[in-house]
Amino acid sequence: MVKSMTGYGRSDFSIGGDVYSLEAKSLNHRFIDISLRMPERISVFEGRIREEIKKRFSRGAFSVFVSATSVEAPALKINLPMAKAYIEAAADIRKEFGLGGELDAPAILKLKDIFSLERKAPVSEADWDSVKTGFDMAFGQLEDWRKKEGAALKSDLLGNLETIEGLLFSVEARAPKVLESYRQRLWEEMEKFLKDRVDESRILLEAAVFADRTAISEEIVRLKSHLDMFRQFLRSEEPVGKRLDFLCQEIGREVNTIGSKPSDVQITQVVVEMKGEIEKIREQVQNIE
Repeated sequence: MVKSMTGYGRSDFSIGGDVYSLEAKSLNHRFIDISLRMPERISVFEGRIREEIKKRFSRGAFSVFVSATSVEAPALKINLPMAKAYIEAAADIRKEFGLGGELDAPAILKLKDIFSLERKAPVSEADWDSVKTGFDMAFGQLEDWRKKEGAALKSDLLGNLETIEGLLFSVEARAPKVLESYRQRLWEEMEKFLKDRVDESRILLEAAVFADRTAISEEIVRLKSHLDMFRQFLRSEEPVGKRLDFLCQEIGREVNTIGSKPSDVQITQVVVEMKGEIEKIREQVQNIE
């Protein structure tokens, strides 16, 4: 199945009283590249998330962003013995120096060392199930996106292949006429200068040399084979992006050779059109996994 390397997915999951949002995007890349950003509390699962991505995909640049959307406030603890010590110390100071005033609640709240936030318990192995559920949902959407775009790419590529085959048919039909045209021109030129002393065997020899030099039948056979192989790859269930990219180079090489051999304007024009289709294919293939 042809898959694009472009996709997007998102999901929400919770750990305890905290709710997290996961966003995943992917773009084309020669290999697999993963960028992760997540809260420190769940960063312990980063390695597992990377492994899950590698299990699902073979190519692509992945950006995964996890953010906390609703975080349960940590409990505030008061060090009562410390607060009592401050109050008693304040009373002793007032008594010793004859000072007025009281150490009231607003003043006590400014004493930071009598308060502490109760740290949340670290994530456990059981919390991985919640993260994995969120991951599966987001990356399931992303994979569906890649499949949908892949189907569109496949349709376009099949259309490009049909166009190339149509152009190749016209080249194949034109090739024998090029040889006949050359033989006719050669006869006319020799007749112009030699009149009735034209050596027909020499014309046949020259025509044979020309035919051998400009023959494109082998290139046409190889090009047809490459096009058939391209279709086979498009039907494959395996990732085929790299193989299609290589095959594009081989198709381009055969078309270039076809264009360079015959000295014929019509064939040259058709080859230019074929190169245009190959360039379209090459651009599309760059986004196939």
